[in-house]
Amino acid sequence: MNRKVTAVDIGASSGKMAFGEFDGKRMSIREYRDFENRPVDIGTALYWDVFSLYHAVIDGMAYFNEKYGEADTAAIDTWGASYGLLDIRGRLLEPVYHYRDERTRTVIRDMEKVMSSYELFRLTGCQCNRTYTLPQLYSYRTSDCPVLDNAESMLLLPDLLGYFLSGVKTTEMTIAGTSCLMDKRQEDWSMEVAGRFSVPEKIYTEIVEPGTFKGKLSENIRLQTGMKNTRLVACVSHDSASAVAAIPDFGEEKLYISIGTNVSMGIERDECLLSEEAYRKGFKNTGGIDKSKIIYRDFSACWHLNEFIRTRRDEGKSYTHPQLIQLARAEKQEVPWFDVEAPEFNDAGGDFCRKMNRYFIKTGQRQLSSDGEFAKSIFESIALKICHYANALTELGISYREVYVINGAVRNELLMEMISNVLGCEIRAGMPYATLAGNLLTQLYALGEVKTVKEMRSLSKDSFGIKVFEPENRCYWKEAVDKYEETIE
Repeated sequence: MNRKVTAVDIGASSGKMAFGEFDGKRMSIREYRDFENRPVDIGTALYWDVFSLYHAVIDGMAYFNEKYGEADTAAIDTWGASYGLLDIRGRLLEPVYHYRDERTRTVIRDMEKVMSSYELFRLTGCQCNRTYTLPQLYSYRTSDCPVLDNAESMLLLPDLLGYFLSGVKTTEMTIAGTSCLMDKRQEDWSMEVAGRFSVPEKIYTEIVEPGTFKGKLSENIRLQTGMKNTRLVACVSHDSASAVAAIPDFGEEKLYISIGTNVSMGIERDECLLSEEAYRKGFKNTGGIDKSKIIYRDFSACWHLNEFIRTRRDEGKSYTHPQLIQLARAEKQEVPWFDVEAPEFNDAGGDFCRKMNRYFIKTGQRQLSSDGEFAKSIFESIALKICHYANALTELGISYREVYVINGAVRNELLMEMISNVLGCEIRAGMPYATLAGNLLTQLYALGEVKTVKEMRSLSKDSFGIKVFEPENRCYWKEAVDKYEETIE
């Protein structure tokens, strides 16, 4: 029996949808569909345009239904931490805030007065920064805003959109792991954290595992989309965890590196890692499919390239990503590197090239002038930071024998070569739409077409291509790693 499934993946800069078909042996993607995600800056606050996203999802479902027929199931994944608060009638109490809204600028300092960051890590497995849900909720307390007390329930973004489509209020387990409100097992809400930070327990909804059916679409949505019998599934709703769920044959002693706007890289195991050394090295824990735990590190990646493109565009010069890859590959001169996690590179706006050169002056390196040099420096700096955290995992006693690189940046073969070189090992790279693939495959898991996660990943191997990259010029890159570590100290 053929199965038809529709997936929605919404990232911080854009959204994607996919219509997939399963013939009993392979999953094939009939079509991808993109849509925009434009935050709303009204001067006094920064919001996500959740209603635009809602309409994009409905339009995409209607389009796929008309072109390919009705899907058996549909599911939504998004980035983490963003939420909506609902009143007793199920209506939004306020617009959905962007996680970079200024109301949380100093909230981490306020939270330290309640609980140390290390204690919070021990309780939740999270390395909390201001973009997490908990700091956003606690900002209501520090500003004496009554909204939280008036809330009847809270839904994280994929479940909020799912509620708009189905009327069902549940919270999927992996997206809850991005909130810093879960206990250290990443399986239930932490009532201790709720109590210490004055978060009303009543706003928490039931946590469900990936692969759970939420229910049918509401009558209104059935009319708008033509999907009369489609069921909504709680997929692996955290986009990073969804991508990990799709990696072919992934499991023990394997390292994943997911690269898009940000890098998320780490390993999968049965229990969270809560040691003091893991905390000091900045590693985090979140839930994965089938109650697995993902120990990972994340940091900005192609964000830097996008900021460079924006800077040059403001000066009247337009570049595509392939053009910059070509310029970087043609650049034969060695370039200086920067720390992609340095604060000055992670605030939007300003002249990014000037930021880079100021950093190079500060660290005793030469300044850059050509655009090929700037692009090459960005790519090498990303690769070297990946190596930095791969080594940090080894220092924690975590070994890996295979490396998988997934998501959009796998199209950049130059960067893939750099990662293989800097790690000094073979890497397997592919699945530019890994997050969507994980979403689609989890729906097949819910439908019983695959019985286990192992079967799901075996199906992924049969359905999606992977390319192998071998390391070259190891002597240069070994020396580069040593110099880079000195630069960022």
